[in-house]
Amino acid sequence: MISTITLAFLNAVKENNNLEWMNNNRDLYHMERDNFLDFSKQLIEKTSKIDKSIWNLAVKDATFRFNKDIRFTKDKSPYKTNFWVIIREEGKHGNWAGYYVHIQPGESFIGWGMYMPPTPTLQRVRTYIAKNYKKLEKIINTPEFKKTFGSLQWEELQKVPRWFAPDHKASKFLKMKSFFIGHKVSDKKVLQEGFIEYCISVFKVLKPLNDFLNKSHIG
Repeated sequence: MISTITLAFLNAVKENNNLEWMNNNRDLYHMERDNFLDFSKQLIEKTSKIDKSIWNLAVKDATFRFNKDIRFTKDKSPYKTNFWVIIREEGKHGNWAGYYVHIQPGESFIGWGMYMPPTPTLQRVRTYIAKNYKKLEKIINTPEFKKTFGSLQWEELQKVPRWFAPDHKASKFLKMKSFFIGHKVSDKKVLQEGFIEYCISVFKVLKPLNDFLNKSHIG
């Protein structure tokens, strides 16, 4: 499970992000990787009880390699400095809305929704929103949602996409490139014994948004 050693390991990787250090601490890496995979397995199992769409999701399809892909970035440090798991239908490579836990010292959060979906998915979502925006407004304006997440976080277009009227009543949503939300959590919260249950409580608040976004896949 997540422990003080987990956070210390991630801090150490941030300070010593090179192959030599990792080779000298390979046993520690494997221990913390396995701990996080066990955390992810339990989280997926508990999430499947509130969202049946991810009942058969395997841990390997929801987590990532610790090595970074440095081919197209100026930062050539070889390793990530966080652990994360994304829980959604089809896993990390899918296009569905889902749930996400990000573990990084001082920067951990719980959230997701739908982040930077590919153009065909985004177009389906926008079309669905254009017809059902009042339902979306109702979801994100509930007191529990606003208390947990604040508001949707996104990059947006300068103008409403050309497929919709410029003065459409849902214009603020139609300009969005993502429908992403995050709930920040302290290191103290991450280390608490009931952290998985806390994640589930946040997921329950998030689920109506995910259900809404995922309906765009099926009409």
